[in-house]
Amino acid sequence: MIECIVRFEVMQDKEPKQLRGLIILGKGEEPGEEQLLQMFARMGYNVRLDDPEQLLFKPTDSSASYEWLRVRELDMGEEKGSEDHYLNSIVANLLPNRNRPI
Repeated sequence: MIECIVRFEVMQDKEPKQLRGLIILGKGEEPGEEQLLQMFARMGYNVRLDDPEQLLFKPTDSSASYEWLRVRELDMGEEKGSEDHYLNSIVANLLPNRNRPI
């Protein structure tokens, strides 16, 4: 099992708040949209993916006390380089398959 720490921000009261969540994955797995939605739901944020490129989530309830959530970093416990490959991989998997070579 691998722990993935999800660092995200919540726009609440016109001010972004930095928070963290946790996803447990099997070896070799990467977190996807469904795991992120489940993690947010466990934390009391019922959201839908609004912008896959930005990993921006919006509330499903219009009376929610927050405007949006945005994933900033997926920490899989590995050494970091200049680019977050896990975040890029998730974004690539969420985007439509247009303009990709066959």
